[in-house]
Amino acid sequence: MYIRLTKSNTSKLVKVYLVEGYRDKNGKVKQRKIRCYGNLHELEAEDPSILEKLRADAKKMPRTTTAEITLNLTSSNAEMGVDQNYGYFYLESIYNTLKIKDFFKKYNHGSKHEFDLNEIFELLIYGRILNPSSKKATFEYQSEFFKAFDVTLDSIYESLGKLDEIKEDLQFHLNQCVLESYNRDASIVFYDVTNYYFETEKEDELKKKGVPKDKKKLPLVQMGLMIDNNGLPIAYQLFPGNTHDSTTMIPFIEKMKEKYNLGKVILTADKGLNSGKNLAYLLERDDGYIVSQKVRGASKGFIEMVQSEEGYEYNKSKTFKIKSFLRDRLTKNDAGKAVVLKEKVVSFWSKNYDAREKKKREKLEARIEEYLLSPSKYKASNKYGIKKYLTLQDVDIETGEIKEIQPYLEFDKEKYERDVSLDGYYTLVTSEIDMSDEEIISRYRGLWKIEESFRVIKSDLEGRPVFVRRNDHVQGHFLVCFVALLISRILENKLEGKHSIRKIQNSIKRATCREISSGIYSLNKQDKTFRDIEKSFGVSLDFQNVRIEQIKSYKKAILHNNFN
Repeated sequence: MYIRLTKSNTSKLVKVYLVEGYRDKNGKVKQRKIRCYGNLHELEAEDPSILEKLRADAKKMPRTTTAEITLNLTSSNAEMGVDQNYGYFYLESIYNTLKIKDFFKKYNHGSKHEFDLNEIFELLIYGRILNPSSKKATFEYQSEFFKAFDVTLDSIYESLGKLDEIKEDLQFHLNQCVLESYNRDASIVFYDVTNYYFETEKEDELKKKGVPKDKKKLPLVQMGLMIDNNGLPIAYQLFPGNTHDSTTMIPFIEKMKEKYNLGKVILTADKGLNSGKNLAYLLERDDGYIVSQKVRGASKGFIEMVQSEEGYEYNKSKTFKIKSFLRDRLTKNDAGKAVVLKEKVVSFWSKNYDAREKKKREKLEARIEEYLLSPSKYKASNKYGIKKYLTLQDVDIETGEIKEIQPYLEFDKEKYERDVSLDGYYTLVTSEIDMSDEEIISRYRGLWKIEESFRVIKSDLEGRPVFVRRNDHVQGHFLVCFVALLISRILENKLEGKHSIRKIQNSIKRATCREISSGIYSLNKQDKTFRDIEKSFGVSLDFQNVRIEQIKSYKKAILHNNFN
């Protein structure tokens, strides 16, 4: 036995195989691939010395005997099957629990479309999780699943328009299934907005240039996303790319409350959504909020309250302090009527946060000094937040008369020192005045779940950039991303957060098998993450070679697993 490295002609990836030498019936020396371990760069990412270990193990392995497995010695390597993924069985189990196939039945029945919408959606979901790429690449990838998909590229694109038509009904259906099977906790929900860019300069009613979060000056689409306290997505909605974050919340919450029959919602969001109009809207509907608030830029009285030592309690090491106070805040509701918000403010200071902010100021201070020495370098950009401290004037240095002679920068030292004094402070405001300070902070910190959800969609599921052009196709694309996120989160929760979605993705992707003889498959070696997934479902397939009946029994056990 020995290890062979084979480079793919198409993807340029290097695959690692276990190979055995043997003699055929005529006594001629030949080789056969016994097992595929996976791609070399992925294996070395897990263990840099993996190649040495595999080579050492290969030397110790006994030859495969006919008692262990019957091989067709007359077949060549070229006749062996391709690697097929069987890890997606776990995604299929969740897909089935969400009853998505049942949902699609009513849309396939009597439809003018000559394709199976469920089969296409399954392919798009599994492809988005395991091999996120273009729709064309997903189409080409369909033969690499243990299940034989049979869809055309044209039907994939046509299905995106159909998905646009049913996107809201499917989200509602999924919410009902999550309530039934996964104990959705909507006692507190998180809402946030991000945007996704398109590889095009052309704008339309949906794709608009706005304020990009990726620094890409391209047309955008805004996505508002709501998740529950367990990090499971509830619903999403797309808005034109030039829509301000704060204006997305009211129409979204209004629709969700009515359609999903939600009880009291305590919305948790960042400072971009805490406009007085939004908060008044929530209170008028007997909901609540926990939101962050800027300290810098707040009123002088608010800053004085935050910085006053009165009421603060320190930890033993004096690295953290916290206090809270009540306030009445006057604002206006959506109709322009004056409303008084009765709020609790939780203010805290962290030495670590203070140190991080002062570290960031090193670049800022260096740039301020550079501009003060060479005003001609100053431009109107607001990089490093410089504009609020420097004022560009044209003055005659000798007389002080304002003229167009040479640029002069005026540094607002008082404003800068005031901002420095606020380093390390953070404030939250909430309508829940009876909630403890600790619980308020704990609930707000749960906001990372939605921020991570956006990261998963953008990075792990590669939801951006968006390559489809038609707006109904754009809507279909994001529905696929949303459902892929939901299934990934459910599996992550099943593993009790021990493994990230990225690790789960990679592990399931490497769960491949290859037919080495009629009905006989060689299994790729699996890592600890995959073994943990198997354990959570109460199954195991830890063998080198198996018969097709064993794989089918394994799949059946996974699909019938009680996933509550």
